[in-house]
Amino acid sequence: MPATSELCHIQLWCASAAEDTPGKIETFCMRWLAQEEHQSAAKFKVASARHQHVIGRGMARYLLAGDQTAPHQIQFRHLDHGKPIVEHPTEMRRPFNIAHTKGLVLCGLGTESADHWLGVDVEGIQRKTDPGLANRYFAPEEIEQLERTKTSDAKQFLFLKIWTLKEAFIKAIGTGLQTPLDQFAFENANSNTPTLKLKDPSLAQGRHWQVRSVTPRQGYIAAVAIGTDRSNLQPKIELADFRQKMQNA
Repeated sequence: MPATSELCHIQLWCASAAEDTPGKIETFCMRWLAQEEHQSAAKFKVASARHQHVIGRGMARYLLAGDQTAPHQIQFRHLDHGKPIVEHPTEMRRPFNIAHTKGLVLCGLGTESADHWLGVDVEGIQRKTDPGLANRYFAPEEIEQLERTKTSDAKQFLFLKIWTLKEAFIKAIGTGLQTPLDQFAFENANSNTPTLKLKDPSLAQGRHWQVRSVTPRQGYIAAVAIGTDRSNLQPKIELADFRQKMQNA
């Protein structure tokens, strides 16, 4: 008999990011940054990009720390292609990943095993796209899905769904754009529960993968990729507003 499915809980925290003058969320998150993160933030010449960086790092620290330690005590280590993981304290190790786009920052947070691999991505649906990018980078199955899409608006939306799914997966495995995007494909990408097809089996990294498309806020599309060591785990994604968490601090 097939194994009964069990839920794998993922919190997807959302925070608005200012375009110009920093607001309450930026001020709150800034206090938790390490010195090198302050230095990195200062290098951003575009205010909106700087705010996204500050919120992403500060929010991650605050959520990972919980009630067990101070957020500034969290120490990160970066993998070869830049993915951050918790180095110390070891008991705070949980799967997490940060994504941001103009106006919005996400922090995906696993609530269970630290051995799960997690990646998230987000885009604004009004972002203008070049259809030629799909022909250049996507897998044939995905290009075919786009070609079957009738209207330009629907095609742009599907392109962004596929793009966020791809970004979430390569962020989860920690390779970033070093992995060719045509080596894996998403079948039934219009669905919120598409199927990941790996043309290079080594990309699975010995894990079972589930992907989801979600709408974190009106005007945005996001994706979550979760890799586990058990085939019967199904992700349950809970959307949460970081502003409410901050107000209760």
